[in-house]
Amino acid sequence: MNLSSILLFVISKMNGQRTLNAGLHLLRGKKSGQTLTDVEYFNVKPFFAILPKLEETTYTKAIDKLLDSGLIIQDEKFIKLTEEGSKSIKDLPDFHFRGWDYRGREMIFFGRIALLVQTLSYVRKGEFSFNPIQKDRDIQIFVKRFLERQPITDPGFAKQIGDELKKAVLKSGMNDIQKYIFVCRLTGKTETAKTWDQLSSELEMGTDALRLQYIESLHRLLPIVEDSDEFSFLNKIAFGIKVHSYLTDSAMHTKRLFDQGHSMASIASIRKLKMSTIEDHIIEMAMNDKRFPVTHFVSEELIHAVVSKSLELGTKRLKLLKDEFETLSYFELRLILTAYKEVE
Repeated sequence: MNLSSILLFVISKMNGQRTLNAGLHLLRGKKSGQTLTDVEYFNVKPFFAILPKLEETTYTKAIDKLLDSGLIIQDEKFIKLTEEGSKSIKDLPDFHFRGWDYRGREMIFFGRIALLVQTLSYVRKGEFSFNPIQKDRDIQIFVKRFLERQPITDPGFAKQIGDELKKAVLKSGMNDIQKYIFVCRLTGKTETAKTWDQLSSELEMGTDALRLQYIESLHRLLPIVEDSDEFSFLNKIAFGIKVHSYLTDSAMHTKRLFDQGHSMASIASIRKLKMSTIEDHIIEMAMNDKRFPVTHFVSEELIHAVVSKSLELGTKRLKLLKDEFETLSYFELRLILTAYKEVE
């Protein structure tokens, strides 16, 4: 697994319907109306925000690799698979990302675990003063509060934490490389976490590929420990990591006004926002609420017609659908395609 293989899969989902940078915005977790819509249109939620700090140069190199390999081509401004690329999709590994649920917060989870492991390692040796591996103040405060009522000097407590962690890692389905990376990124009294360069040299893998393995390992581990009585301590460590409200803060504000019965024009006026921004918020709401009243905006008859035409043409490109339904606005078309995922 590497960035190019992930991009090949993403491009296969958006095949010929999105431009070069759509994948970049997806992996970074850009909260624009277009990217949030793409996430739903093309069923690529697992990859949303898995690389929040992805540099454009790194992304471009991965795209160039696919272009040079003849797996993708750029047709006008759109990117699509070649015949060879379509065949290569079958050879891709199964991906186990859950970017839509965690959006980079898995790093906070690991930071808490790393500091907890380091703390217990030092306490076990009778040392209560050390330089914390985690400099993030919020993580330090969280771990400190977690340990306040725990018998940290009792070897049994440290063993219980270790046992939970081992069991959860085994149940997560991590591959051997992921397990090794996970363990090697931990620091103890006598062991220092290996750097990405050290791991790269040892495993003969690029650092970008290693980081993706690491992120996926956390995405496999978190669901195992969340809401589980089997991992009472790790469950507490995972508190607040999973995103529970998938709406942006601004969209949530719009939702409150919409639920109160305000029209879109009224909401735009109250919030002093452009209508296009309110439209984006409505799309977000429809994405995350299966009961959203789409018929408040467009009739059942038109919904059925757009869904049928999209299936017939094999596209979700708004311009092509707009040519077929001139009376519908782009917003109405986006809303239909977002709310009715049977459009494939």
